[in-house]
Amino acid sequence: MNWTDYANLAQKSLTYFFAADDQQFLNNFYPTDSPEDNQVFNYWWLAHTVDVRLDAFLRTKDDAYLALAEATYAYNKNRNGGTLRHDFYDDMLWNALCAFRLYKVTGKTVYLEDAIFVWQDLVDTAWNDIMGGGFAWKRPQMDYKNTPVNVPFIILSTWLYQELEEQKYLDWALKTYDWQRKVLVRADGFVEDGINRMGDSKIDTNWTFTYNQGVYIGANLGLYRITGEACYLERAKQTADISLELLVSEGVFKDEGEGGDEGLFKGIFYRYLEDLYQLTKEPRYMTFMKESCEILVAHAEKEGHLLMGMDWLKPADSKVPFSAELSGMMALEMVAKSEK
Repeated sequence: MNWTDYANLAQKSLTYFFAADDQQFLNNFYPTDSPEDNQVFNYWWLAHTVDVRLDAFLRTKDDAYLALAEATYAYNKNRNGGTLRHDFYDDMLWNALCAFRLYKVTGKTVYLEDAIFVWQDLVDTAWNDIMGGGFAWKRPQMDYKNTPVNVPFIILSTWLYQELEEQKYLDWALKTYDWQRKVLVRADGFVEDGINRMGDSKIDTNWTFTYNQGVYIGANLGLYRITGEACYLERAKQTADISLELLVSEGVFKDEGEGGDEGLFKGIFYRYLEDLYQLTKEPRYMTFMKESCEILVAHAEKEGHLLMGMDWLKPADSKVPFSAELSGMMALEMVAKSEK
């Protein structure tokens, strides 16, 4: 099969393995063999489900994928009380980003309004001077600042600025970017996860996640597209290169944890690495994506579909979170884009 075929199969596989009743939309795990499996409402996983369905629509122009994206978004927002407001600011931002993408595809202003609502809520409630600035991770813990909030906020700000041309979006993007670089980006371009999680002003240097590198690449690309300043593109490349040097083992990113959320991290990196590839056409980025995806699919075949687990070097474990399936889908969709 070619990469388009694999991406199509991955789209079918998400439904095949994880489809649930209307109340749950998607099961959190495959197999689902305990009532506890679906107790958690994984709000931010569903935002990425919207994204992968949009990826398929943009690639195929099949309206069925767009309908799935909109249905997923509606389910997620309705289950969250009819709003994108949430205690976790990073989860809100992922829903804002997929809302903005839906707006760009459909032209429906409700999606743009949702994205703006999230942006404004963070500006109004999440920024404070603890740790020298930065946005808090969640409402109950305003003194903990991390990359998973601050950098997606930069991405959203650059998108809104490009769409609406209102200076406040660029101003806040640059303000947040300056704090992020000063506090959580190393000299070699590697991005740390957060600071002051334990109230001790320390940086979590042991949390070396692909997620953080991916979004920082995306933030730099957003600022590069607006300003044209080469430093942003160079910083994106520096972070991509150090990530491939430090986080890859046997041709793939290492398994990053067992909690479920970590299953999404690799796919986020692929999304923004592909964007960097489109701007630079650096062969090493596409070579890595294709060769790692070859390893992924070699271990993922199950019942004529693809079941993609946390560790791409072996078949999926006996219990797989759909977050991990989404990562594989994102990776395959990004590689399939290269065939167009």
